[in-house]
Amino acid sequence: MKILKYIVIILVLSVVFLSVYIATGKSEYELNVTKQTELSNQRMFRYVDNLQNFSEWNPWNNNESAFKLDSIYKGTNAKVEWNGNDAFIKKSVQNDSLYLQLDIDGNEYDTKMYFTEVGGKTKVEWKIKGNLSFTEKFQLFFKGTPESMIAPVFEKGLNTIEYNIVESLKNFTIKSENLIVFNETYYIRQTVESNIESLGDKIFQSIEHMSNFAKNFELNAYGSPFTMFENINLLSGNVKYSVCLPIKNFFSTAEGSDIVCEKMPTFNGYKVVLTGDYIHSDKAWNEAKKQVLEKHLTQRADIKPISIYKTSILDTQKSNEWITEFIIPVNESFIPIVEEPVIVKDSLTSN
Repeated sequence: MKILKYIVIILVLSVVFLSVYIATGKSEYELNVTKQTELSNQRMFRYVDNLQNFSEWNPWNNNESAFKLDSIYKGTNAKVEWNGNDAFIKKSVQNDSLYLQLDIDGNEYDTKMYFTEVGGKTKVEWKIKGNLSFTEKFQLFFKGTPESMIAPVFEKGLNTIEYNIVESLKNFTIKSENLIVFNETYYIRQTVESNIESLGDKIFQSIEHMSNFAKNFELNAYGSPFTMFENINLLSGNVKYSVCLPIKNFFSTAEGSDIVCEKMPTFNGYKVVLTGDYIHSDKAWNEAKKQVLEKHLTQRADIKPISIYKTSILDTQKSNEWITEFIIPVNESFIPIVEEPVIVKDSLTSN
């Protein structure tokens, strides 16, 4: 009995000493995880910078109904909470870096994400600083390191970000509709140039700028913003276009202003609708041109084709929900009926 008693005492003391040893061990750790992707740094950054998307990609909890967004949910000071946890964007530098603080199950993580273009690809580097809980220290004492136990969780987050964006890009439809009438419209416009990949970012930066311009000058903006394409270089992928915001009345802008006011006359046009990301705009334009030819319509030379943003990044971060109308102005008010020529065979030469 005494031997058993001594064994129990030794075991208890061993557990106590081991617990003290583990508890007094180093708690702080730093680790890096990286991800290379074909997606642009703008697209990756924009997705992460908006905490509306956090419930979709975070590796801890994907029950979207549990997430409660703060009044600020995008950029610096954005915050989201769920089940006693929270994520907070301390600082956001557009298309460059994101300082994201996380409090997950009582564990605090001070993290920084960097988005860098390298050789046409994007490198996302996620630096994490944290303190190990006693449970994590205990687990690490018997197996592995912070890199082997914690890093895979953050790697899963980066992989999910890429997967979600790629799947969203795949999910699109292009639908040919019919002739429509575009009514006379006053609008303010700003001319912009960009590559096709940056199309969405540039357009909506300009729309936000013009919206602020309209508010400052008490202009009555109405209807959906639209663009007029000036030139598309298919070889380089560069696009020059005018971003337009409809207003109710004509407004005289100062000479030399980057924003001007103009009037679009009423016209007939053939409409094609893209539901999905703007990266598929070239496919929608090709479909519209194809339909104009096949239906024997004649494009007007005096009015440029337009794109109308019915549902956009201003309304939802899910690019597969964006709805854009592509309209080519035509001279016809109805689709002409073209009869197929009747071929009469010579009975003497036919078999």
